[in-house]
Amino acid sequence: MDLIEYSVYESSMGNICLIAKNGRLIALSISRDDEYKLLRSLTLQYPEGVRTEVPFKNVRLLLDRYLRGRKVDFDVPVDVSAETPFTQRILRVLQGIPYGEVRSYLWVGRQIGYPMAARAVGQAVKRNPIPIIIPCHRVIREDGTIGGFSQGVNIKRRLLAIEKVELPRPHR
Repeated sequence: MDLIEYSVYESSMGNICLIAKNGRLIALSISRDDEYKLLRSLTLQYPEGVRTEVPFKNVRLLLDRYLRGRKVDFDVPVDVSAETPFTQRILRVLQGIPYGEVRSYLWVGRQIGYPMAARAVGQAVKRNPIPIIIPCHRVIREDGTIGGFSQGVNIKRRLLAIEKVELPRPHR
């Protein structure tokens, strides 16, 4: 049986929920909901889960440093095996996008051998269960506009600002 552990903590972005399966991070979300509501939701979603802080100490430390504007290499064990093979390939590409840089959905598609699949890439990026650590916020549209983000465009803008990313000017 899989061991599910979770934690909720307050950050400058809102409450961050971390979920791990067998010691590997499977989900991260940012919410403005209060801690009680989030914990209730996690208890319903993972009735066998255990709330604990210990396995998440390193992740929390790295996230706090990152949110304070420090460059962080998220050397955190993750598990994206619940995603499709296509999405898993895209998430591996995202992990290689350097801090403070952005790439386009088209670029990501080219990296996996699907140069005409920018829309499908966008949908796969949207399904990233572990934002920030798998840096989907570093993917923008080819024309230099910000594109979407599963946690909200305002959070994407804040994450890019933390990394001091200046978005390219849109083509006219």
